Amino acid sequence: MPYPYYPQFYQPQFQQQMQNNTPQIQNGGFVSVRSEDEARNYPVAPGTSITFKNEIAPYIYTKTMGFSQLDRPIFDRFKLIKEDVSEPQISTENVQTENLPQYVLQADFEVIRGQIDVLQGEVDLLKEQSAKKPAAKVKKEGEE
Repeated sequence: MPYPYYPQFYQPQFQQQMQNNTPQIQNGGFVSVRSEDEARNYPVAPGTSITFKNEIAPYIYTKTMGFSQLDRPIFDRFKLIKEDVSEPQISTENVQTENLPQYVLQADFEVIRGQIDVLQGEVDLLKEQSAKKPAAKVKKEGEE
């Protein structure tokens, strides 16, 4: 028995593959150049992006061509900045001190603990003294 034909649900296999394949820019790697003009004039194939390293100046360039030969290339320039890696530097710009927990140093904690121990001793002494004293009798009116 032949299967029923539903044209509204039918899509050829090759048409499904074409819909799922979106073109992506390919990385053309690194190229060493002596100037920005040399990087700008370097030929780049459609659908490709190339990164250039300037040998003389501290710059990196990227040149990206679209998929059409009529597209104008996109050219970006980045300046390289050397960082000292011997000591890790922590950026305090993005740190929010309001949400950070506050910690006490061990030496400061010992001082506070000593003060608490002194106060606790005074409280214990006062409790002992009040327990030893006889309760004062409350005089009622008319009694002497």
